[in-house]
Amino acid sequence: MHSEPDIYDGPAYVVGQKRIAPNGWKMTVAAPVPARVAAGRFVHLLVDEDRKEFRLRRPFSFWDVRHPEGAWTNFDLVYQVVGPGTERMTRKEPLDTVGFLGPLGRGFTPPADGERLIFVAGGVGIVPFHHFARQLREEGRRHEILLLFGARNRDLLYGIDEFADVDVKALAATEDGSRGDRGLVTDLLLRHLDGGPVRIYTCGPDRMIERVARIARERKLPCEVSMEQRMGCGLGACGACVTRVADGDDWRYSRVCREGPAYDASALVLE
Repeated sequence: MHSEPDIYDGPAYVVGQKRIAPNGWKMTVAAPVPARVAAGRFVHLLVDEDRKEFRLRRPFSFWDVRHPEGAWTNFDLVYQVVGPGTERMTRKEPLDTVGFLGPLGRGFTPPADGERLIFVAGGVGIVPFHHFARQLREEGRRHEILLLFGARNRDLLYGIDEFADVDVKALAATEDGSRGDRGLVTDLLLRHLDGGPVRIYTCGPDRMIERVARIARERKLPCEVSMEQRMGCGLGACGACVTRVADGDDWRYSRVCREGPAYDASALVLE
């Protein structure tokens, strides 16, 4: 077991899962994590400890977190099938187990009162924003929230219609025009920045994140970035998941699994 009191390191039970897109799935697992889990944190999941080809953990953000009375905490994980490990996940059935290490990392910074929020997501970068929106609503925050979700086509807009349940307006941008605007989500962002104090949160591919961060800097808007990185240990020991951040007049490497994955965009060293 890991020594930090809010981190659980042990088996989690699969409650169920379903396909939500041609190559997208939502899995629910139950783990004994009693504390509130800040939106933007993640789990480092071990798919199958009995097979050596699956012994490397994989990081997953939380789509939703629920605390059923008298039961272990339920975590919804939305994932895309991209290789043998995630394909193996699709075959997990209720009462099967996965290795759960988490929650890990630093989550999103809560917004200030009166700010209009824009979530800019690409691909599976959508996942932490559903948990974030639900958490804000459960805290009684009445922010106007706009989700801008970009993908290659409509089949990759995972869960976009579920955001209505947390009082979030959702707009899509697809490269092929199969849903919403044809083009890039960053072009959609530029058309929705006027109208009062705005705070941006973004998660997705590196090129999208860099463009969003540059837009925020040009407009002098507060922006927080959730980094997607491959990870080794998830605990900051291996140094595999680093990103460059400002350090005075210089820069340094920051371990995403410990100091992130959420970063103030102004601190990032952009390419």
